[in-house]
Amino acid sequence: MNERGVYSFCMCPGGFIVPAATANGEVVVNGMSPSKRNNEFANSGIVVEINVDKDIPKFEHFGALKGLEYQKTLERLAFTSGGRTQTAPAQRLTDFVEGNLSRDLNPTSYQPGIKSAPLHSLLPKLIGSRLRKGFEAFGQKMRGYYTSEANVIGVESRTSSPVNIPRNENLQHPEIYNLFPCGEGGGYAGGIVSAAMDGERCAEAACV
Repeated sequence: MNERGVYSFCMCPGGFIVPAATANGEVVVNGMSPSKRNNEFANSGIVVEINVDKDIPKFEHFGALKGLEYQKTLERLAFTSGGRTQTAPAQRLTDFVEGNLSRDLNPTSYQPGIKSAPLHSLLPKLIGSRLRKGFEAFGQKMRGYYTSEANVIGVESRTSSPVNIPRNENLQHPEIYNLFPCGEGGGYAGGIVSAAMDGERCAEAACV
């Protein structure tokens, strides 16, 4: 997708979509599954890769925090388009891809509720257009994936830290001895498996 990845993040069978905002004036969603995984719903974050050095030039004046400020704009957008509560903006999957406002929405596990919104036009083009292409590609590979029975709910914007803590070729911070930034919090992973693999690499580097 124009040299940017579009991929599934943390698929939760029998799961719930939950509110995860940490400040007023923002909507952030996340997903989880109870151990029995016996809920009638399933959910998964769909991620578009953002290169903070190339994709968001309007935020350059924020310096090292430009990714964080861009993230905040998406979360405020979700807040206002959802109705300025923790209700989340949503759209049927097929409507999102085809550019139609959904007349109604499917049932959801997100307890604060969802509100129909034109996410196809609200999201920045670098995210929305790549998501639409990604959903179409997934539908071609997996029968039944591309369906009006699924909702697109926004935004899950915290799959990985938007700020990279620097590290050198030995995975160690260049100025702080024996500090090994890793995983999602350090900005080096985008999910459970990739975080575990990066943590393993840092653990091995720390033992050298």
